[in-house]
Amino acid sequence: MSELSQEEIRRRRLARLAALGGAGSAPSPASPPVTPGASMPLPDMQTSSQAVPRGSTEPSTPDVANTNKEPNFADGVKSEVDDQSKIPPDGLIVTEKTDNNLLDEMPDTKMTDLSQTRQYNSFDSMGDDTLLSCGSVRVTSLPQTTVSGSEGASIREDSTSRSISPAQFAEPSPVRPRPSNASPSCSRRSLSMEVDDVSERNSQSEQQQEPMEVDDNDNTTASPARKIHRSRTVSCTELTEEQLRNIVAKILQVSWSEDSAGGIFVPSVAAALLDNPKLSLDELASGALIDVITQIADGSDPLNQKLIAITETTKRPSEECGDDMLTSGPVGSETETDKADCPTPSLPLPKTIPTQGLAVSYIIRFYTNINSYEREYSKKSSEPPLSDLLQSLRTLLVNHLVLVLRGEFDLERCRKSALLPYMLVVSPPTGLIPELLLATYSDREVFEEVFTPLVLGIREEMRRAVSPLGGRGACGGGGALRALRALCELRAGPRHARRPLAELLARLPSLCPDPVTTAPGREIARVSFLGPFFAISLFAEENPRLAERLFTMGSGDRSLAFALQREVEASRNTLHNICHNILLCPDAREPLLNYFAALLQRNERRAQLQTDERSLAGDGFMLNVCSVLQLLSVRIKLERVYPLYTFQPGSWVNVRDETRLYFTAQEAQDWLDSLNKDPNHKWPEAKFQTVCWFLTLHMHHVALIPALHTHQRRIRAFRDLQKVIEELMAAEPQWRNSFQALRNRELLRRWRRQIKRLHRSKQCAETALLEGELMRRSLQFYASVCALLTQQLQAALAAAPAAPAAPAGPAGPAADHSLADAFAATPEWYVEDIAEFMLFAVQYVPQIVADYIEDPIITWLLSAICHSRLFKNPYLVAKIVEVLFVINLSVPLKLKNVYEKFMDHPMSQTALPSALMKFYTDIETTGQSTEFYDKFTIRFHISIILKGMWERPIHKQAIVKESRSGRQFVKFINMLMNDTTFLLDECLTYLKRIHEAQEGAAGASASAEARARALAQDERQCRSYLTLARETVDMLEYLTVEIKEPFLRAELVDRLASMLNFNLQQLCGPKCKNLKVRRPEKYGWEPRRLLSQLVDIYLHLDSPLFHAALAADERSFRKELFEEAAVRLAKSCIKTPTEIERFKSLADNAYQIAISNQQKSDEFADAPEEFRDPLMDTLMTDPVLLPSGKIMDRSVILRHLLNSATDPFNRQPLSEDQLRPATELKEKINQWQREKKAS
Repeated sequence: MSELSQEEIRRRRLARLAALGGAGSAPSPASPPVTPGASMPLPDMQTSSQAVPRGSTEPSTPDVANTNKEPNFADGVKSEVDDQSKIPPDGLIVTEKTDNNLLDEMPDTKMTDLSQTRQYNSFDSMGDDTLLSCGSVRVTSLPQTTVSGSEGASIREDSTSRSISPAQFAEPSPVRPRPSNASPSCSRRSLSMEVDDVSERNSQSEQQQEPMEVDDNDNTTASPARKIHRSRTVSCTELTEEQLRNIVAKILQVSWSEDSAGGIFVPSVAAALLDNPKLSLDELASGALIDVITQIADGSDPLNQKLIAITETTKRPSEECGDDMLTSGPVGSETETDKADCPTPSLPLPKTIPTQGLAVSYIIRFYTNINSYEREYSKKSSEPPLSDLLQSLRTLLVNHLVLVLRGEFDLERCRKSALLPYMLVVSPPTGLIPELLLATYSDREVFEEVFTPLVLGIREEMRRAVSPLGGRGACGGGGALRALRALCELRAGPRHARRPLAELLARLPSLCPDPVTTAPGREIARVSFLGPFFAISLFAEENPRLAERLFTMGSGDRSLAFALQREVEASRNTLHNICHNILLCPDAREPLLNYFAALLQRNERRAQLQTDERSLAGDGFMLNVCSVLQLLSVRIKLERVYPLYTFQPGSWVNVRDETRLYFTAQEAQDWLDSLNKDPNHKWPEAKFQTVCWFLTLHMHHVALIPALHTHQRRIRAFRDLQKVIEELMAAEPQWRNSFQALRNRELLRRWRRQIKRLHRSKQCAETALLEGELMRRSLQFYASVCALLTQQLQAALAAAPAAPAAPAGPAGPAADHSLADAFAATPEWYVEDIAEFMLFAVQYVPQIVADYIEDPIITWLLSAICHSRLFKNPYLVAKIVEVLFVINLSVPLKLKNVYEKFMDHPMSQTALPSALMKFYTDIETTGQSTEFYDKFTIRFHISIILKGMWERPIHKQAIVKESRSGRQFVKFINMLMNDTTFLLDECLTYLKRIHEAQEGAAGASASAEARARALAQDERQCRSYLTLARETVDMLEYLTVEIKEPFLRAELVDRLASMLNFNLQQLCGPKCKNLKVRRPEKYGWEPRRLLSQLVDIYLHLDSPLFHAALAADERSFRKELFEEAAVRLAKSCIKTPTEIERFKSLADNAYQIAISNQQKSDEFADAPEEFRDPLMDTLMTDPVLLPSGKIMDRSVILRHLLNSATDPFNRQPLSEDQLRPATELKEKINQWQREKKAS
């Protein structure tokens, strides 16, 4: 070949190119799109390409033309065979069977219906006259005619498509047998059209020879080992131009000359190289890429990439994997086991891939080749010129990818972004997406054209994944979440300050669409861009498939619930990462905060008692939003939060229609107007910390608290229905043979189905709500809310002229008038939500409370109780008292340290006892229709708290000190006596009715049913009243041990003595047998214990004043009664003999006084009317004048004022200070008594 002239060499090369340009090839486009940043081939290259078009070969010389004429077959159908010499492992489509030695056992003449694979390492092996492209084909009915090698005929195909097009996997047309003088390098193998990934990769790895960069002077006959050795000794800086071209050919998997390694033949580059052998690498690579894309546009698939692209992009984690939602490990992730369980698609696949997607697949494959090459030759690739070449190829590929995605080539467009499968299913090559971002972010139009379809496709995949019908519910969408997070983390610009994807999301109209329906809450959750990402839910109402498949009756697998909780928590962390990256973008911060504010406003009806759940977002959605805001607020310092933001004009949170802590709506508006008109007050600019913190607070009110209430209602409904079923089943013997049997059985079936649904719903809700991280974050956030409320309360106390001296925790900021009034204008639910959450957490997640409760919560709860006068609604304080009550009851469980923190707080040791006693008195009237029943429940809570404090010496001393301070304790004792009197009277009445019902004779069936219902009602009431009465009597008993003087005051002692005597008569009198009931422990009825407590109170108050009060009780006091009680005490061993003797002595003393009182009563029976009390009709001993002009005995009016601070004659307000002694009348009474005695 060295003897030939250069002109002859060029002539022969053009002849070969002409032979390769088949007649069936599509013409190349006249003007391919200009690639940004890429160089086009030189004009002489273009001219050469036009001289040898791909569509029809026009030879340069007649000899070559005669030689390369293709025979005209009768059927007119051409074959497609592959001339690829070196195919990478992922490039082969068909899979070689394991029994590939069948062909070798057969003679060459038996070639019918067998496949054959022909490979050429270079064009030199084909010979000058015969060009035969060999590839993977299916031979069917081979003709027996042969082509003579002397005639120079050859079998040709389109050089731009060197392999089978896998569309529909149709078998190719018959091809002629290869001539006998074909190159012996073609090997025969038995191939199968059934794809098997493992055997495919194994067969390719056996066939593939890794192309190496070699010197031009290397001996072509040298062994591969020698080539490898020599190539590795060459320095990177010594690489020649030819070696660099070989690297480009290897990466792009193309071939353009005899010296190339093989791959996709690019005729335009080959022609350009013939005309300009010094073609630059950039021009060469750009021309090769355009040629490959053009071939794809013509319908070709040079590397059989179509099947690989289809297979990879159809392995959706939510479609073909099993129904078990936990088999994928973390949310959306796939383990190796899952991949093995997913069915492998069998050929032929019904799907096709548009040419745009196929072109993107090729570009991504080439980009992957660069990364693989760098990993394989890391040292060489880090030094120029190879490093510059690789970077240049990256830029070129990214620029062509932009053109493909924008539709600049004549390619069939994908319905979604062609990059979407590589973001969701197959991870894109490292660095591709950031490079794509850097190449497009500066041009807004191009950037949106490339990335908007991608983010919308990710959103659509997420929507499909969380769909209740076709998605994976709780565990679906992990790939979409991670893809969006990866995009939002991308940065660009100077100092990487810009986040283009965040800016793009902020510009999307779907980020926060305007409402168009009557259900704005559910609408924004469904149609907003971020809506599907927040829709991951474990609630049965939002994810019914989860409830049906994972939770069944009686299943108590906590590991399953824990796994689900971990997955949802991982999704919430990913959502937080997405939102955090969006908020870091200045242009996207306000739109995202506006989206959160819109979620609040359109779902504010969730906080109402009666709502239409179909028009609002679900609990799972709102809890996810709340969790993200919690994570965003976790590092916000309270000092940087402006406390008056809720009242600021233009605030994103609305409290205009809310009930305030103390102000009325008009008072709050007047205060706000005065604040706006004040020239010295200026509203500061709302910072992100303030807006985010208040959005989080309001989101708790709209998301978390309603979810807790719904769960509590769900539990109550479950228990009530379970109770109804049990009662109906217990009564089955009565209705089994009656006409109601059929109806009752149908009711049982219906109720059992309903309770099964309720049980699944309850389990799902518990899994979602009792998640440890959610509860911990909520508790810690409410600690910051408590700190802010404590600051405002301190300011209100400092501004009030009559602020009590009780400490209020750590000192807050300087109190000004606006901050003091702000506390009175604060919405009630700020306080109520804290109490509601604490009640739920203490009951259901006590360990979280024990581990993470903070001092601000304790300080706030105690401050609210100790300054209850700052709250207009007493039920708010009652809620907080209930929190302390529940913590007190839960001490044996896991809250001992929490209770100790409350008890060790300085406020609980000084001010709490007095505050509890005052609230015990104030709760008598609340203004509500249920105040009569509510007060007993609230006082029961207070009595339990006081009992716990009485057992601690420091708190006991505080209670004793309070008893000596004034009339507040007297009022408390009066209310305690009132409750004891009422409750004991009600208990004994119900016990008598139960006794009568149990002893009554059986009557007709209808009356028996009525009596049974009445008995059940009486039993419930009796249990309730006995529980309350037991605590009040206990309190009287332990208080009288250390405190006596208040009980012996004139306004109290008579009533106390009457109450004790009456109940002693009920227990030991002649009718005591009426209190005997069956199974008294069922109601908590302990007559011996009650009798012992009453006797203890008698003995604790044993004094002359108490004896006189006992004797003054003309209704119940009898000496015989005390004697009968003493006998019962001794008979039942309730008291010791010493205590019994003291009890008898007390009765004797009272009896003597009673005889004396009877004589005085007879003596003064004819007292004048003006000397008698107008209410009690008794002789007055200390008359006082009322403002109304009436005169009453001091003890009588003081007793009245303990219950009602009004004048008993005109209902005007009245206090003890307004009473004036009637000295003249008192002197007249004393004079009359002296005269009466003297006579």
